[in-house]
Amino acid sequence: MENVNFQISPYQDELQMIIDGKKAGYMSIEIDGRLLNVYYTKIDEGLEGHGYAKMLLDELVRYAEEKDLMIDPECDFVRQQLENHPKRYRGIWHE
Repeated sequence: MENVNFQISPYQDELQMIIDGKKAGYMSIEIDGRLLNVYYTKIDEGLEGHGYAKMLLDELVRYAEEKDLMIDPECDFVRQQLENHPKRYRGIWHE
């Protein structure tokens, strides 16, 4: 079983997914006041289609809730998830 961890990059421009010590994916982000802008999601090619992007989204939402931030999704994947599950993301989605 792989060891999956998440971290915000030192410049706070990425939410990174680390699998077994290696960066395996990330969301490009920017924090502007209370807004957490999400620009795009990138998962290593060999890991696509296995739910890792959803794991990143779950961590992004956890982080936003913890820091009292509103998510502004410019990323198509994130926007689609927020639109498809409005009850789950109510209160953190900046429409």
